[in-house]
Amino acid sequence: FVLDPATSGNVPSVIAPSDQSLPTNYHNEAVRLASFSDWPYVVTPESLARAGFYSLKNGDNTKCAYCNGVVRAWEPNDVPDLEHKKHFPLCPFVIHTINPRLERNECSGIRASQGTAFKNMTIINNAVDDNLDELGVQKHNGPKRPDYGTVESRLRSFTAWSPHLIQTPNLLAQAGFYYE
Repeated sequence: FVLDPATSGNVPSVIAPSDQSLPTNYHNEAVRLASFSDWPYVVTPESLARAGFYSLKNGDNTKCAYCNGVVRAWEPNDVPDLEHKKHFPLCPFVIHTINPRLERNECSGIRASQGTAFKNMTIINNAVDDNLDELGVQKHNGPKRPDYGTVESRLRSFTAWSPHLIQTPNLLAQAGFYYE
């Protein structure tokens, strides 16, 4: 108990909260994505956040959460991963996340184009960042049966399907089913 707070050097006090909030953790992709609320520009917030960028809320200016590089003047065909790599090749996010992701996509495109069954088809690798696990996003490894990877190929599997059933081959194929 303090009798005279003016003369005591050990008086507990409550410090008023400052106007400055805690720094935002832009290393988290979900936090970066949230920064793009009301983003009206052509490049999607999802692709920008995935490439390590968050919105500066000043035009289409975006900033990397890892190297602090700023990219603006986004155009319709810009690919954020490639733009990030082009402008900031030494960024740790580019080196450890974007480069491996681009290499995986490149390799899967080559494998698909070499297959005889997939002459006119490129299968895109749906690899996701590990930090999406914390958001409950499940990784997708592609179809179990690549020969039924398209709606058309699944629809062709229904040639012996009974026309008297309620479910139509078209709806089933659209939903991802095939008939053996």
